[in-house]
Amino acid sequence: MPVGTDDLAVDRELSEIAGALPLLQLITPINVAEQRAKFETGEVEAPNFEYRPMPDLSSLASRLADVDPERADDPAVAHLAAALKRALTTRLELLSSRGTPRFFLAAVELFGHVDPDLYELALDLTDLEPESSGPGALSAQDFAATARREIDRYRADYPELAARVEVSETISGVLVENGDLYIGSDTRIASDHVDSLLQHEVGVHVLTYANGSAQPLRMLAVGLAGYDENQEALGVLAEHLAGGLRRTRLRALAYRVVAAQMRSEDATFRQTYDLLQKLGAGRRIAFSTTMRAYRAGGLTKDAIYLRGLVRLCRHLAAGGDIERLFIGKVGLEDVALIAELRQREVLGPPPLRPRFLDSPSARRRLDEIGAGANILHLTGANT
Repeated sequence: MPVGTDDLAVDRELSEIAGALPLLQLITPINVAEQRAKFETGEVEAPNFEYRPMPDLSSLASRLADVDPERADDPAVAHLAAALKRALTTRLELLSSRGTPRFFLAAVELFGHVDPDLYELALDLTDLEPESSGPGALSAQDFAATARREIDRYRADYPELAARVEVSETISGVLVENGDLYIGSDTRIASDHVDSLLQHEVGVHVLTYANGSAQPLRMLAVGLAGYDENQEALGVLAEHLAGGLRRTRLRALAYRVVAAQMRSEDATFRQTYDLLQKLGAGRRIAFSTTMRAYRAGGLTKDAIYLRGLVRLCRHLAAGGDIERLFIGKVGLEDVALIAELRQREVLGPPPLRPRFLDSPSARRRLDEIGAGANILHLTGANT
């Protein structure tokens, strides 16, 4: 069933606006290394972060205000478009208040608070005994080369895959935005974490952007409303399916929940940094985790990794099909609606399938989750 002209018009306008608001790049500091050095030597008590210039937010807000989701003929498309318009309105409010107290309020509206159960789980995970790191680490350039080879493997099956890999001096860590992979120039990836990180960044984030771009509705590429939590949960689950979820990695996700909660309690940057070190984080992890929670005015986004993983495991244990989640950047709340659009052939089959799903060990791990394995069971901590 072809998508109607009005449906496409609404979809394209919302998708273009979303693509013009690269959230992660606009809220991630560009001077992290410099400020970390000043903070660790005691030169500053709290870092003074700098950010990229903003796009013309007022112009984008005017365009967004003019979009009428009810113009779409298909009720399902109209529903998805209305939800995305609301989410983009909040994203604009967030970005327009970068560096002010209002930023944190908009962040909570987008990503929620840390609930008590999630916080208790995070504290339990910080008690896990970390594994020893394997020998060696890849530089940003070496990891970029490895990522390009991984993308080329998918491109052999789908030549339309246009993902780029870029090493940047103004990026902290590793992130994917609009289907491209960015790596901070001072990033180093432990050798025993390379493949699992590739499956997270390429096998989930790059791949779902490409699959969404192949659909008539480009909203599936830029992300439906509330997609972030399920995307990050899929990324972490991909790490587990690709080689087992390391206790060190779960501890890092737990530190993020703690930092988000501390920011919610108006703790200072130093107080949060000190608490993370008390819980076992090294100086570099403690700083980067605190930065992520305090950047741009304060952000609870990092709580979605662990919260999303819990919810995704429950979804799969209830009989959910993981492969349906790779059609684009979708949230669990939209799974039934996406299935309806697939059944009516408004959406087609995704061109790419994550390679990590093909391994026998991944199928075994999925069976364990389907049987009700909780987060602690994934690490082997309860066995």
